[in-house]
Amino acid sequence: MTDQENIKAIQTHIASFGQGDIDAVCLQCTEDVVWTPPISDGRIPYNKPWSGRDGVREYCTLLMGNLEWQSFEVPVIVADQNDHVVILGREVFTIRKTGKTVDNTFLTLFTMRDGLIAGFTLCENTELVAAAFAGS
Repeated sequence: MTDQENIKAIQTHIASFGQGDIDAVCLQCTEDVVWTPPISDGRIPYNKPWSGRDGVREYCTLLMGNLEWQSFEVPVIVADQNDHVVILGREVFTIRKTGKTVDNTFLTLFTMRDGLIAGFTLCENTELVAAAFAGS
């Protein structure tokens, strides 16, 4: 796939995620996808390694069940010729359990294979999110 085709695939993925369409999010991944959010030693319930479409489904279900977004913006999307797409974004969300609001920037590296997401690596301020889950 070209870098522009990979960018288009990630834009579609972001739109599906924003609509809460977990089925579409999963189908945009390879069957053996490796999904790697930051590890949080259990303080953030969805931040652990996941694999396969079932793992992505469980991650998205936990994420969407725990957070309520006020905004989600991805102003930067870049791709290289080696099937990588990087997004830089900002999100504002509230932790449902504690009512704490988080204003968070993030960077995500997607590894693509045949137009599908084969790898997901998220970088964010995990301590900020963990503190909000703790009610701090």
